Amino acid sequence: MSERSGGWLAGVFQRRYREVTVEAVVFGILIGVVMNAAITYSGLKIGFTLGGSAIAAVLGWGVLRGLLKKGAIVENNIAQTVGSAVNTSNSGVIFTVPVLYLLGMQIDWVWLGAACVAGAILGVAFIIPTRKQMIEFDRLRFPTGTAVAAVLRSPGEGVKKAKVLLAGIGTSMLIYFFTQSHMIGIPGYEALGIPGMDHESVNVGSWIAAIPGIGDLWKPSMSFVWYIAPFAIGAGFITGRPGLVVLAGGILAYLIITPVAYDFGWLPADVAEAKAGGWTSKNMNRPLGIGLLMGGAFMGLVFAFPAIGAAMRSMKKAAAAGAEREELPLGVLYAAVPLAFVALLLCSMFMLEDGSIGKAALIAAVGTAWIWFAGIVIAQCTGMTDWSPISGMALLTVMICLLLTGNQVTAAVTIGAAVCVAITLAADMMQDLKTGFAVGSTPIRQQFLEMCVVWIGPIVALAVVWLLASRNLEQYGVAFAGDTDLPAAQAVTLEAGIDAIRGGEAPYHLYGMGAFMGALLSLSGIAGLGVLVGLSMYLPLGYLLPYGLGCLLQMLCKRIRGAAWTEAWGVPFAAGMLVGEGLLGVGFAAYQVLGG
Repeated sequence: MSERSGGWLAGVFQRRYREVTVEAVVFGILIGVVMNAAITYSGLKIGFTLGGSAIAAVLGWGVLRGLLKKGAIVENNIAQTVGSAVNTSNSGVIFTVPVLYLLGMQIDWVWLGAACVAGAILGVAFIIPTRKQMIEFDRLRFPTGTAVAAVLRSPGEGVKKAKVLLAGIGTSMLIYFFTQSHMIGIPGYEALGIPGMDHESVNVGSWIAAIPGIGDLWKPSMSFVWYIAPFAIGAGFITGRPGLVVLAGGILAYLIITPVAYDFGWLPADVAEAKAGGWTSKNMNRPLGIGLLMGGAFMGLVFAFPAIGAAMRSMKKAAAAGAEREELPLGVLYAAVPLAFVALLLCSMFMLEDGSIGKAALIAAVGTAWIWFAGIVIAQCTGMTDWSPISGMALLTVMICLLLTGNQVTAAVTIGAAVCVAITLAADMMQDLKTGFAVGSTPIRQQFLEMCVVWIGPIVALAVVWLLASRNLEQYGVAFAGDTDLPAAQAVTLEAGIDAIRGGEAPYHLYGMGAFMGALLSLSGIAGLGVLVGLSMYLPLGYLLPYGLGCLLQMLCKRIRGAAWTEAWGVPFAAGMLVGEGLLGVGFAAYQVLGG
C-alpha cells in the first residue's frame, strides 16, 4: 500500500523488528514525566535546564534490556525520543510562566495549558520539513544527539550505567531528605548541632571568621553560605570546566563587589555590614546580571540570523529529494498546523481584556509565524553549538506580544510561553532525529510519536510550577524569587523587561551596563558566555558554590581516571544526583500543599 493511500501509518507500527513497541512508548512517557517534574524543579532553582535524552537512553537499557530482557537499539531510541519529547517543554514553561506570579497576575491555567500544548504541536510540526537539510545535507553535529547515539550503541554498558544512575538518584535523595525532613517530624541537619548549619545550608563564612589570624581578614559583608544541594553538584559535574565561569561570576559578585561597595560607602548609611550582601544582591548584582542575560541572549540571536537562509533552502531540498517517503506526510502537518493555530487564536481571544477577534487573530498569526522562524533558528543553533538562546527568544517574544496586545501582560506571556515551548521542542526533535539518523532509525516513526506525546510535557511542567508556587506562597508568602528557595532567574529577567516597557521604575543604568557587558562577552567566541556570567551575578552564591564544586570534581575525575571513564560512569551518577533532588523536592512540595 502506498504512503498516499494510508500505508505510512502501517509502516510506523511495522513488526518485522522491534522499534515502535508498547514497552518503549510506555517507558518513554513514564520517564519523560519523571524527568519533566525533576528538571522543572531544578531549573527554577539554578536558572537553566538540562536535557534528559541521555538519562532516558541509559535507563532505557536498564529497563528494556535489563528487566524485560528485550530491547533493540532502535527500540531504545524510540523510548528516549518519547521521553525527551515529554520532558523538554519544561524550559519554555519555567522561563515565562513564573513571571505572572512575580507581577501578581491572575492565571487562567486552562487557557495557558491550551496555548502551551498548541505551541508544542506547532514546534514539532514546523521543524519536520527541515530534517533532511540540517541532518543529511548540512550534517550539523547536534552534540547531544551524537552523544546519545553513542549510549544507544552500547547496550551492555547501558544496563550497568542505569544502575549507576539509580545509585546517583538514591544518593541525592538521601542527602536532600534531611533538608526537608522537619516537615514530617524527623530531625534534619540542624539536629547535628554544628555551628552555622541549619536544615538546608551551612554558613562556612562563620567558620572562617572564627579561625585565629585568618578570621580578622574576613569581612561581615562577605557571604559564604553553602546550600545542601546535591542537584547543583550533579549539574556542575555534567557541565565541567565551562561551568567555572558561573562560579567565578558568583565569587566576583558576592565576595568582591559587595565588600568593595560597602567599604567605599556606595550603600545607604542605614544598611549594616552584615546585611550588605542581601542589599547588593537585590539592588546591584541582580540588575547587572539581568542586563548581562539580556545582552548575551540578544547577541546569540544576532549570531543565529545566518541560519534563516539555510532553513529556507531546507524546505525546498527536502521536498525535491522525495522526503515524503521518510517523513510524515505533509497532509498530517497540514492538519496539525491549523488546529494549533485555532487553539492559539482562542487562547488569545479569551486572554485579551476586550476579547477582540481581530487582535486575537493578529496575535495568533504573528505567534505562529514566529514559532516557525524562531524554531528553525534555535534548531540551527543547537545543531552547531549545542547552545541556543531560548531565554532571549522568550524575552523578545513577550516584548512583541506586549506591543501587539497594548501592554496586556497575561495575554502576552501566554503566547510567549507557547512560543518558548514550541522552539524548545523544535530543537529537541532535531537532536532526537540526529540520534535516530546515527543509529539507523526511521524518521517517520520518531516524528509520529513525538506528535502524539508532546502535549503531555507542558501539562506536567505547568502542574509542577503551580505546585511549587503554592508551596512557596504558604511558606514564604511569595511564589518565586525574593527570599524563596526558587530564584526563577529567567522569569525575573523577563519581569524586568516587562516593567521597563510598561514604564515602571527600574535601575536602567545597571541594566544598560550589564547588557553592554553581556554583548561584549558574547563576542568572545564562547557560546553563551554573557548568559552564563549573567546567571552567576543573579543566582544565590549558596547554589553556585556546590555547582562549582561539581565542575571541579569532573575535572579531577578526568585527570585521575580519564575523560572516557568520566563520561561513561561519572556523568550518569551526576545525572542521577540532578534528578533525585528534583523528584524529592516535588514530593515534599506536594505533601506540604496537598496533605502536610
